[in-house]
Amino acid sequence: WEDLAWVREHWDGKLVLKGVLDPDDARRAVDAGVDGIVVSNHGGRQLDDTPATAAALGPVVEAVGDNLEVLVDGGVRSGLDVLKMLALGAKACLIGRAWAYAAAADGQTGVEHVLAVMRAELKVALSLAGVPDVADVTRDVLVS
Repeated sequence: WEDLAWVREHWDGKLVLKGVLDPDDARRAVDAGVDGIVVSNHGGRQLDDTPATAAALGPVVEAVGDNLEVLVDGGVRSGLDVLKMLALGAKACLIGRAWAYAAAADGQTGVEHVLAVMRAELKVALSLAGVPDVADVTRDVLVS
């Protein structure tokens, strides 16, 4: 946290902290003056037993309220996954694996295709959830 305070002191631009999974850490990030956080883990490549980002997202969003932007990274593989993350409180989803695979398979065309598929999936998911616009997504679309 001391390093983060140093960065904040010396950086006037937007500061986003990635790798937050714990609500207490999220509150500390608010206190440190970050502009946003990314709920993210290293489970996909490093550890088998880290919390899923979807499980951590809701409590982190509740911990910070409207004090900063919360993004999510990890576990997003479809438009339906995007809808779920937005319903849990994320302002946006960072997606890497799908783009990397698409780029490796078919370059720019592959990435454009993945983007089109995810947009179409999100549009269908929104329609099926009865939500007219992505800005109107709330936790009410989730089934517990």
